[in-house]
Amino acid sequence: MGIRIRRNGEVEKPDFAKAIPGAEELAGTLKDTFGAFRNGLGIAEATSSATCEGCGAALGGRRHETVRCDYCDRQTQLP
Repeated sequence: MGIRIRRNGEVEKPDFAKAIPGAEELAGTLKDTFGAFRNGLGIAEATSSATCEGCGAALGGRRHETVRCDYCDRQTQLP
């Protein structure tokens, strides 16, 4: 998913993601690696849920993660 910024109503990658090829993939891999260690140590991940402001669909994921709605493609940061 990655970090996105909104300019003039359009969502796009931030400049650092364009300047450093593979930075977004590396960040995702590191996030998954830390998650594996956390699960291996028995530390539960904090999960969260919300409602899509665009269409009202249920959203879920890790706390403070930005998720994309499967129905209307709107991005929402979970509480």
